[in-house]
Amino acid sequence: MLRHIALSVFLLVHLLLSCAVSAQPKVSASIKPLQLIAAAITDGISEPWLIIGAGQDPHHPALRPSERQKLANADILLWVGTNLESAFTDLIADMDEGSSSVITAYELIAAAGLSIANSNDPHIWLSTDNTRLIAQALTLQLVELDSANRAGYEANLTEFLSAMDKLDREIAAQLAAFSSKAFAVYHNAFTYYERQFGLQHVASFTQNEEVQPGIRKVLEIRQSMLANDVSCLLLEPGNNPLQIRQLTGMDMKMVSIDVLGFAYPLSKSGYVDFMQGLTGSITSCLEP
Repeated sequence: MLRHIALSVFLLVHLLLSCAVSAQPKVSASIKPLQLIAAAITDGISEPWLIIGAGQDPHHPALRPSERQKLANADILLWVGTNLESAFTDLIADMDEGSSSVITAYELIAAAGLSIANSNDPHIWLSTDNTRLIAQALTLQLVELDSANRAGYEANLTEFLSAMDKLDREIAAQLAAFSSKAFAVYHNAFTYYERQFGLQHVASFTQNEEVQPGIRKVLEIRQSMLANDVSCLLLEPGNNPLQIRQLTGMDMKMVSIDVLGFAYPLSKSGYVDFMQGLTGSITSCLEP
């Protein structure tokens, strides 16, 4: 008899705990950097889902059924906006009409006056100023949907904002010696990072990674790099260093940077780790 009572109590407790967990808002992030930001805010409470996995192009993702399910089941969806994940537009319109909360990060930074004039650069997560806004907006939504865990979310936000302050100081110190160093980028994806930390590339092969430069453009860039004594070119994983070297005829240092941060494990320090790694790669390219 006692054994049956003990078993019943165990099952009841397990059921109550399961219900408590399932009641927590399900956060889905469209890309890995946004998932890393979300993980810092939900740490110890829940784990955010990722929609666009490694090897996927955010502009044209071929979502698997499991990824579509994570999108459909999200209580809160965090995405950049139509200038990056345009394929999500119709799906997100349906979510807006339902009970889900949608956080469009690009709209947040534009409303705050932090977007770059005359630019539609979607790589807003490369600025910690933008990241602070995203984290704050997510925290507000989480607290509204899950007031029971308000203290946890707000404590995580406070810790994250403090980590951003420390990260800013560290990055500024690392890059201080390179403020006047000329460098080039293959894809113009670093404008937010450059603006915040005092760098400025002198040439870029393309504004849109989906559009490859023609021979005339390559020759113009070669002349610009020669004139500015460029010895560092920042690439992304899809670029072919050998091909670029053959096209330009220049012997320079080339460093590949994954601005989507797929190499970084999901953790409360994941975004900091990602930005530190990115800064280390840039520094290694700029060094003599």
